[in-house]
Amino acid sequence: MSLSENDKRVLRLIKVGAENSITGSEISLTTKLTERTVRDIIKRLVVKHNIPIVGVRCGVFSGYFIPANKGELLDGAKAFYNQVQEESKRLAVLMNS
Repeated sequence: MSLSENDKRVLRLIKVGAENSITGSEISLTTKLTERTVRDIIKRLVVKHNIPIVGVRCGVFSGYFIPANKGELLDGAKAFYNQVQEESKRLAVLMNS
């Protein structure tokens, strides 16, 4: 599956290395796409195109980036793991209501 023009536009803005991170808001402003569309595109780039984009919500380098090394990849994976754990708790509460 090839990348759409919007996929390419978003991917060009996501750089290698945490120090080059870019927020979803910045991508949205630059591309004139909604933040939801940007999130959907990033998800597609990761899941369908196997591009290792991570998103970090807090810290010095918050935003999206392609990890430059294993440490950055693990930091991004940890943030995603923590998000999944929190969503699992929410799902458990809903299912037990």
